[in-house]
Amino acid sequence: MTSPSLSAGEGFGPLSYARSRLYLGISGVGTAVVAAACLLFFDIPATGFSTSVEQSLGRSLFALGIFFAMAPALLFIFDLLGGAWFIRRKSDAPVWMFSWVRGVALQWGVWMLVAATLMATARTAGPLATVGIFAAVQLLLALARGRLAQIVAALPVVVPSPVLLQAAERAGIEARRLLVVDTTDEGFVGGWSSIAPRTLVIPRRWELLPVDVLAAQLVRRQVVATSGAHVRGVFAAIAWNTLGFVLVQQWLGATPATAAGLVSIMAGMTLWAFLGVLLLPTVSRAAVYAADSAAAATVGAAAVKASIERLDAWQDDEPTRPPTVERVFHPVPSRTNRIAALGEGRRTALGWRHAHNVARQALWLGWGTFSPISRAVHCNVGRPALWVMLPGD
Repeated sequence: MTSPSLSAGEGFGPLSYARSRLYLGISGVGTAVVAAACLLFFDIPATGFSTSVEQSLGRSLFALGIFFAMAPALLFIFDLLGGAWFIRRKSDAPVWMFSWVRGVALQWGVWMLVAATLMATARTAGPLATVGIFAAVQLLLALARGRLAQIVAALPVVVPSPVLLQAAERAGIEARRLLVVDTTDEGFVGGWSSIAPRTLVIPRRWELLPVDVLAAQLVRRQVVATSGAHVRGVFAAIAWNTLGFVLVQQWLGATPATAAGLVSIMAGMTLWAFLGVLLLPTVSRAAVYAADSAAAATVGAAAVKASIERLDAWQDDEPTRPPTVERVFHPVPSRTNRIAALGEGRRTALGWRHAHNVARQALWLGWGTFSPISRAVHCNVGRPALWVMLPGD
């Protein structure tokens, strides 16, 4: 059972819905960053875990498995608040708890598989091969994005409605490329399910939109695909994470060949992910403006404006933000800024410099870096349906 949607700010005292989630995300991310810094500052990995490559792979992974289980425990209170309190549509507690456990268990499993693969490679083939395997893991995760999203959140596939099919035809997207899924989380926006933009995941809720508004959104997805901005976003995110993997090992003198080394790398990659949270949104915002402009050139600014207003109301529902807040925390510009850019008649082509959604692609691909920050940011904390396909534009 779900409750009706709350208006912005309802139930949160003086804070708006969006600002409540922002502060929750800051607290969750801050906790993860402080914990990672403490691990490194007090040299806990070398104290609590084996630094020897002579320790068997099984014993090393057993110790890591216990440690990896501590990250969800550390962040559980933030997940609970973000999934059961600071939301608009509330699920029954057992339903939410089951989905949370399911998502956490899958992430733990991914971490363990990656740890086993990296450790075995580092012990047998050396550092260069380990970097190659790390990049390959990022690629595999990106390829499996749509499938993983369905496993984490149990997103049932439904038959596209006539309205959706009509909008897809207007946007030039073949019906066979659509994957319509049902979810109660109104913040779910789907997206291209893999590296190559072949299958477009669409939430069933979008069928409530007028056909011209829905067509405008699908046109945006299409131009992001045909311009190469989607592929550039994925590969930019993979490159960012792989660069971090190399630099963290150099900075810490850590090796994934040992349990202690992997714990150090986990802490270092958490700090690297935090740096990405601060730097990558700038790149993402530029791509959003360019995608809006490209779609407006096809379907008109009015339809794009209406789609921005409708979908933002289902997500943050925050028309305006202080410039500093937007610059630091939001890879998607506020709807006021996006609509203002359309009104100014900006015509920015989606070119080689635009990497769409790179900030949030890098976050979810953090599943392959052991970083817990991907689930702690304000847009998806406590909401398993959004852990792989984070909210976007």
